[in-house]
Amino acid sequence: MNNAAKQKYLFRLLQGVRWASLLCVLLFVGCSSEPAHYEGAFSASQQVKGNSESISVPIDRAWGSVLEILSQQGFLIQQADAKSHIILANREMRSKDDKDLSHTVAATVTLFSSSDQMTRVMVAANQTTELHKKSYTWWHLLWLIPVFPTGTEYTTVVVERDTVRSPQFYSDFFGAVKKSTEEKKESAQSVPAS
Repeated sequence: MNNAAKQKYLFRLLQGVRWASLLCVLLFVGCSSEPAHYEGAFSASQQVKGNSESISVPIDRAWGSVLEILSQQGFLIQQADAKSHIILANREMRSKDDKDLSHTVAATVTLFSSSDQMTRVMVAANQTTELHKKSYTWWHLLWLIPVFPTGTEYTTVVVERDTVRSPQFYSDFFGAVKKSTEEKKESAQSVPAS
């Protein structure tokens, strides 16, 4: 009887030690982990390079050029607030390499006047890549041999979602906006004043 009581006591003691050691391991692992990535969102290392540019035209002309370029490039203008000079636009594109992938680019363009003849244009863009899968449900003969399809199931999975950091993306946009503003400036100067 005494031996059985000792075994029971040792078993309970080992169980308690096991739980305490598991708790300590979890505590150490939890306290030693890095802070979440989003906490550094405003650090200098997370700043998007090349996403703002000054254009030497009045804000009204820059506003029109930005709307024109976004529309020409196939962006759907979701919202354009002329009072606060903010444009929300997005574009969906199929991948040229893989027909099952699609890309969505969502852009926010903000304009503000630096002076009468200078406008600061800033762009923030995010991209999402989605995988579109199509699978068939089959009727099986003897639960083993698929004979013919009985249905189709479509699935969409987000593969990647991130901020657009490509300098080429922003330089192409600003190059097109500058070209448009220059063309408008030249056409306004060539029209004689009456």
